Amino acid sequence: MPDIEYNDDQKKVLELLRSKQKTCIMAAPSFVVDFDYKTFVPLMRGLGFDKVTELTFGAKMVNHEYHKFIGKNRKKQEKFIASVCPASVELIKNKYPDLKKFLLPFDSPMVAMAKIVSKNFKGHRIVFLSPCNAKKSEAKKSGIVDIAITFTEMKQILSVEKPKPAKVSHLFDRFYNDYTKIYPLAGGLSATLHAKDILKKEEVVECDGCVDMIKLFDSHPDKVFYDILFCKGGCIGGPNVASKDSITERKKRVLAYLKLAEKEYAGKRIGLEKYAKGIDFRTKF
Repeated sequence: MPDIEYNDDQKKVLELLRSKQKTCIMAAPSFVVDFDYKTFVPLMRGLGFDKVTELTFGAKMVNHEYHKFIGKNRKKQEKFIASVCPASVELIKNKYPDLKKFLLPFDSPMVAMAKIVSKNFKGHRIVFLSPCNAKKSEAKKSGIVDIAITFTEMKQILSVEKPKPAKVSHLFDRFYNDYTKIYPLAGGLSATLHAKDILKKEEVVECDGCVDMIKLFDSHPDKVFYDILFCKGGCIGGPNVASKDSITERKKRVLAYLKLAEKEYAGKRIGLEKYAKGIDFRTKF
């Protein structure tokens, strides 16, 4: 018997793995805050996942959609608000309904990546590993992500199940060596958007943390692009991150992982279009 009582989502993940259905786990790019990069993939494979991938390719495709949309609509639209964070989207919809029309009409990186996984890993069920609870409701609404489970919940599963790491490479099942590994950091989206040709630096505002977001929108700012995340520090400050390290230390881990991955994957880049071709990343709010 486990030392803890599993909740419904933990039970669903284990039932899915024990059913022997092909299953892919998509890790939020902030996973390195709570998990060791070198052992993560072997542990997930040992637990029973057939595929282990990062969310960063989904983030890459969302960036592509944002760039095209903003460039095309600059003269027709006064504001563009990032919609990658479901908690931020709900805040806008509920507290600032007049701004809802400015939410960029595209999937979050989680849903975008799930669509990519479904296209390329045929027949796989999808589990998302997340630093926040907001992804759970988004996963249910998506119709494509079977279960979202938090870092804290997964660490509990690992501590109880004690899976033997599979004898496999520590490298992810991947589509592209992308710089969007910094996406979970405050300002990570705008830093990877490559928007110099469509936005001036002074037209962009980066804001992290619910309190600061409310202050920002209450002040009726005149910026053009709003890179917003609900948690202080970005996704690395999510409420379901187990780490007790400071935001500064967590950020260092993400940046160190980016640097390491750049070396490991050097010369192994794979094209974009082949894996996302034909996928519609648009959505409505």
